[in-house]
Amino acid sequence: MVHSDVPCKAAVHAMHMNEFGEDRVGQFVYFQIRCSVSEEALMIGLQRKIVKLVPYSPEWPRLFAQEERLLRASIGAYVVDIQHVGSTAIPGMEAKPIIDIAVGLRRLEDVEKCIEPLERLGYEYDEEHPDRHFFVKGDPSRRTHYLHMVEWDSETWRSYIRFRDYLRQHKEVAEEYARLKRELARKSQGNRDLYTPGKAEFVQSVLRMAEREDK
Repeated sequence: MVHSDVPCKAAVHAMHMNEFGEDRVGQFVYFQIRCSVSEEALMIGLQRKIVKLVPYSPEWPRLFAQEERLLRASIGAYVVDIQHVGSTAIPGMEAKPIIDIAVGLRRLEDVEKCIEPLERLGYEYDEEHPDRHFFVKGDPSRRTHYLHMVEWDSETWRSYIRFRDYLRQHKEVAEEYARLKRELARKSQGNRDLYTPGKAEFVQSVLRMAEREDK
């Protein structure tokens, strides 16, 4: 893969330069988390409010791991766990090419301390809900990451993990979900506001099955 000679914004903030301009603390981050101007830039990203499903890419877990390192370096003091969730976290699953990340905070109110560091990584605070806070990365023409910030081990946190793990462990249910998503994408003609509600009943049914299996 060909990388740009210029580090991306996130890498710049991760580096620490001494008075001679030499990178000491962040040297590893600089070489490991550089922006590509070619292939990597095209692996993920989708226009806001648009639904487009693409075949599963084995690069998605790697891109999550790359982002996880940046998040831990930036807001790790407030975080218990960071997990790759959503369809890009399920091997073989067609998905919108946007990396969903669940961040489990020690306390939900710590989100206020995370907003500024996340902005330096390119995230924008998008929505507040009673049980979670939502951030997006990328401009509206190409969203690349969704960040769901919740309290660790809350019911919302457990739901993200249960749903992902159940589909990873039950291939036939994952295939049923993929068929549903394709059908909804076709019927909604790419409109996210029509597509997303159509998945709600299926998601709840999977969570009920997962909960019964856990008992």
